[in-house]
Amino acid sequence: RKMKKAVYKKVFSVGLPVAIENMIYSLMNFIDIFMVGKNNVALGLGTIAVAGTGFANQIFMIFVTSLFGMNSGGGILAAQYFGNKDYKNLKRCLGITIIVGFVFSLIFFFAGIFIPEVIISIFTKDANVIKVGAAYMKIVAWVYPLMGVGLAFNMQLRAIGKTKYSFYSSVIGLVVNLMFNTVLIFGYFGFPSLGVRGAAIATVIARIISTFYIIFIIYKLKLPIAGKISELFDLSLHFFVKVMKISLPVFLHEILWVLGSSVYIVIFGRMGTNYAASIQTVKAISSLVLTLFFGLSSATSAIIGNEIGAGNEENAYNYSMILLKVSFFCGLLVGLFVLLFSPLILSLMGISKSIYPLTKQIVKSEVFIIVVKSLSLQLLVGILRAGGDVIWTIFMDLIPLWCVAIPITYFTGLQLGWPIYIVYLLSCSDEVIKIWPCIKRLKSKKWINNLVS
Repeated sequence: RKMKKAVYKKVFSVGLPVAIENMIYSLMNFIDIFMVGKNNVALGLGTIAVAGTGFANQIFMIFVTSLFGMNSGGGILAAQYFGNKDYKNLKRCLGITIIVGFVFSLIFFFAGIFIPEVIISIFTKDANVIKVGAAYMKIVAWVYPLMGVGLAFNMQLRAIGKTKYSFYSSVIGLVVNLMFNTVLIFGYFGFPSLGVRGAAIATVIARIISTFYIIFIIYKLKLPIAGKISELFDLSLHFFVKVMKISLPVFLHEILWVLGSSVYIVIFGRMGTNYAASIQTVKAISSLVLTLFFGLSSATSAIIGNEIGAGNEENAYNYSMILLKVSFFCGLLVGLFVLLFSPLILSLMGISKSIYPLTKQIVKSEVFIIVVKSLSLQLLVGILRAGGDVIWTIFMDLIPLWCVAIPITYFTGLQLGWPIYIVYLLSCSDEVIKIWPCIKRLKSKKWINNLVS
């Protein structure tokens, strides 16, 4: 009972701020889709705007997810170094993630600035949607390099359990985004009416302010990761290789996973603009709640990593079993919430009558998917990966995705023309397949590896 209380206390102190922060982080993208979904022909708002911004935000998702993979080696090691009270190497982990994050972000920056139409056309052949998505992406791309650095600081805060500060930064970003969206999309208080471009500018301003806040607060409070330049970048080839040995497999894992998710968007986009807009609307809603589980898995990763780094391997196992149950019950509650309140959310979004019935059907499929994902995320990202079991998680996550779920989605959606809500449900068949093998792996304890002893 004492152990359960200790775990619950850590979940609430570490996990809840991360979960809510992730939710708020995604809420910025949701607000863009929410506000451009209002039918307004003069401003170019409505179904086409929802599809265009949705496709542009899919590129943003690829950027953030792959960046998370590139930074994960530093994050996993940082959690264990912090548990081992090795602050020198903790700061080095931050230094590596800053360099990697910035360099990697330049790829997306140049692609977004110079070839946005080419990128959006991967998802759809609708010329109007391509035009809207490219206009949004060309503006948002300017903030990618800064976000590459900002995410490095964010991940290190999670590793040391100081998640409330990244939570505060996300709240600030959300308020700024909502405020500038209101005035720049619709042209209130003397500002020009910029439509979708206004949403993009508001997002850039919000991301800049929230990122600078996080860096400022880390150094103001002199947190353990607040190193001087000489401490952050005191890097040897040996240490860089040590981090990359974890980061590169996880990066490969994340990039192949997010590319798989993007293949789904391509399939749905080729099924028609209305289908694509419906899927983007549902994903905008579900991303808000699914980020709770991303947050819970991030907190779990920090908790488990700290225990393994401190040599408390039995605690790490016991904590993981408790946290898996917590995640399952959260999944049930969140799924029920989405089922009950989605009609209200959809009506508030004011989405087009032409896609409203379709969207309601897809929401019902999403409820089941949410419950299953709450388990798979916790097992793969929160527990097994935190123990350094990187290679096993790659195969377990990617084989069902690329060999089962994507082929089924393609044939049922584009070849057989099945109803979209059934195709969407089948697109997540991989999540069901991998749960039992992951539970067996968890119970075997083979995933527990002390990487810093």
